[in-house]
Amino acid sequence: MRRLLQETVADRAAMGPVVLLLDEVETLAADRYRLSLEANPIDVHRATDAVLASLDDLARRFPSLLVLATSNFPEAVDAALLSRADLIETIAVPNREGIEMILRDTLSALTDEWPPATTIVASPDFAQAVGLAQGLDGRQLRKAVIAACAFDTATALDPGKLTGAALVRSIQQAQAAAHLGGRP
Repeated sequence: MRRLLQETVADRAAMGPVVLLLDEVETLAADRYRLSLEANPIDVHRATDAVLASLDDLARRFPSLLVLATSNFPEAVDAALLSRADLIETIAVPNREGIEMILRDTLSALTDEWPPATTIVASPDFAQAVGLAQGLDGRQLRKAVIAACAFDTATALDPGKLTGAALVRSIQQAQAAAHLGGRP
């Protein structure tokens, strides 16, 4: 990680503005306070230290470097990394209107290729799916649409055959997975 940040990113940043995206940053900067030295090797602590030191160095040397970090598990991110952030945004799960927009958009992308699926949005099943989807995030919603296409071979081969009932079933399964601790 140190080589990536101090060499590769530094080389790119030396050429001009760079946006660095650290997805799932908790895997790079694990909360050292929560880690037990007995259960976790010292290497995990050193890795977090190396990431922090490298980011500090990059920020000092390259003011045109923008670092964005994402996490679906913010409690696992080291406090020292959070203290370095200029801005922390929490994106909540979508409300009913947002759920409807995400499902409509995902179905719209599907219907570009398979137009018969457009009827789902006008069906009572669509409204039911929206209502059942409360608490799911955008990724879970989009995956539920795709998963609904896999319930039977005919729909998998021709997603235009997707039904509102299959979407409802898929949303219910996504909710069950989420309640069992399935992470997005």
